[in-house]
Amino acid sequence: MVLVSEATGRSGAGHAMRCATLGAAWQRAGRPVRAIGHYDLPFVRERFARLGIPIGSDPVQAGDVAVIDTYDASTRFRWSHAPEPAVRVLIDDLGSVQVPPGYAVVWNPNPYASIDMYPQFGGLLLSGLEHLAVREDLPHWAPIPDGEILVSLGGGLPSPPVIEMLCLLDELAPEERFAATGDWAPARWRRIRSDAFWREAGQARGMIIAAGTTVWEAAAVGIPVILLMTADNQRLVYRWGRDSGVPGLNALLLDPDFLAHQLGGLLRVPSPLPPVTNGADRVAERLWRLALEGGHLS
Repeated sequence: MVLVSEATGRSGAGHAMRCATLGAAWQRAGRPVRAIGHYDLPFVRERFARLGIPIGSDPVQAGDVAVIDTYDASTRFRWSHAPEPAVRVLIDDLGSVQVPPGYAVVWNPNPYASIDMYPQFGGLLLSGLEHLAVREDLPHWAPIPDGEILVSLGGGLPSPPVIEMLCLLDELAPEERFAATGDWAPARWRRIRSDAFWREAGQARGMIIAAGTTVWEAAAVGIPVILLMTADNQRLVYRWGRDSGVPGLNALLLDPDFLAHQLGGLLRVPSPLPPVTNGADRVAERLWRLALEGGHLS
């Protein structure tokens, strides 16, 4: 398997992290995995290293299952025409663009996906609760008295209005104890290393999280959360969480003072997401069987 993705300050970590989860499942079946792309975020590179997934530029070979996870249209198109892969898989969570010809599989690793999102795609769609990508090394939620509120907004840099909102929240809630990943956090907040975030989350009182791939990890842990929609591509995840009864805030609004006051009120009512489990092993097995059925593997 070849994982083609990215983890930069602009793209965030979500694409690469769910690829890593799939790669780990592929490895558990005794199959080799490698990664291609720009992986600039240190904690993402460290996760790949811990899993034993090398990052490089080795050419794709006949028989490879190529998994493409990026929003970049040119990269999606280029890999749809790559000559070597036996099976091309596009990971997509938007459903708002046409799938380029050449992809045999679309994996939408979210519970809300359906074939209606891809009306012109005639290949195999893997989606729904049984096909989520949830990393395996997560704790069970067991909060300590007077626990902190953890804040995670992904691997990229939050927008200036979101940073200002959180600084105002710090002023509005001086009695609260916050901890966060990222140097953007208010000075009073405790900093957490990204690779230690989930170890700490097991004992936190609750979490404020962006509505990206961290949502499924928080759902698996069982910790109460408040969702923030910090990017337009999070709309579907945000809607799913809100429909599930979890409090949330559209942080794309450009009034940090209003947002800070709203978020301060939500601190009293975080709620757990519906429980989920990892479906990456199921996805890996379907991809392996598809490659076998096509006569590409033996």
